[in-house]
Amino acid sequence: MKKKLMMKDRILRGFFFTLLLCMLKNGMYSLVSDFDLYTILAWWIPTFYMDDVGASSQSSLPPAEPQAPEPLPPAEPQAPDLSHTLLDDNTRRAELDERAGFHFVGLSEEKKEKVLLAQVQIERAIEKALLSDGYSRDELSQRSKRDEIRGFLFYRNGKLLSIKKYESYVEEVKFGTHRSQPYQDLIHAISDSYLFLKKVKKIKRWERG
Repeated sequence: MKKKLMMKDRILRGFFFTLLLCMLKNGMYSLVSDFDLYTILAWWIPTFYMDDVGASSQSSLPPAEPQAPEPLPPAEPQAPDLSHTLLDDNTRRAELDERAGFHFVGLSEEKKEKVLLAQVQIERAIEKALLSDGYSRDELSQRSKRDEIRGFLFYRNGKLLSIKKYESYVEEVKFGTHRSQPYQDLIHAISDSYLFLKKVKKIKRWERG
C-alpha cells in the first residue's frame, strides 16, 4: 500500500514538471510568476530526489540479523517417585536378617519374626520420608548406606532394641514418620555429622505420596 502511494506521488510530480517545461518551451513563462516557479521546483526536486535516495539507501541496508533466543534456565531435578519403594518387603527382610547377624543369637524364631516384621515397616516408612525430604535416592539405593542407617535405627549402642520399643516405633511412623522418634534420631545423626547422607532436593508437600 505504501509503495503504491509513493508511485502515484512520483507520477503526479512528473506530470507537473513536464507541464512546466512545456509552458517554458512555448513562451508561456509570463503566465508563471517567479514565486510559483520556484515553489513548484522546490516542491518537486527535493522530494523526488529524496524518494530515490531513500529507496536506494533502504535497499543498500544489510538485512537485520535474527536475535538468538535467551537461554532457558536449567531444569529442576526430577522429583523421586515416592509411590515405589527401593526394595520389596521380601528383599528388605532378607537384608535386615543378614544385618542382624549375631544380634539374633539365642532369640526364638517367634521373637525374631516379630523384630524383622517391625524393622521392615519402620525402615520402609523412614526411607519414604528421607526421599520426600530430598535425600539422595542413589545413596539410599546402596546396600552399604542402608546397613549404615540400620545401625542408627535398630542397633543403638550396638545392641538390639526390645520388641516393645520396635512395636512403639511402628505405631509412631503410622501417625507421621517425620515426627516419629526414629526419624528424628536419624536426622540428628545427619545434622551432627555422625551419618553422611547427601540431600538433592526437598520435595514439596503435595508431591509426597
